[in-house]
Amino acid sequence: MSAAPDWVTRRDGGVLVAVKAVPRSRRTGAVGVQDGAVRIQIAAAPHKGQSNAALCAYLAACAGVRTNAVRLRRGSSGARKLVEIDGDAAVIEGRLAELAQEIA
Repeated sequence: MSAAPDWVTRRDGGVLVAVKAVPRSRRTGAVGVQDGAVRIQIAAAPHKGQSNAALCAYLAACAGVRTNAVRLRRGSSGARKLVEIDGDAAVIEGRLAELAQEIA
């Protein structure tokens, strides 16, 4: 299994993901790494939490977990966010390592 990317931190019961969010993009997807965080473009506008919900749904799909296992821990109104993903940390790290290889 691949090593976890620098922007992923293991914790009890899951992982934390450092994110640099870019709302109002053409499509939702990870595009690179910026200042120690994965840069994710989000198609939704930052209105009434729409972009945060879209970000959580995208990370849930990438990590292979249900949407309700993903939540913002910090940065709900800013571009820099810390997202918490509950589940088997080793499996989630492996899935996110695959994502990191795709954007490298």
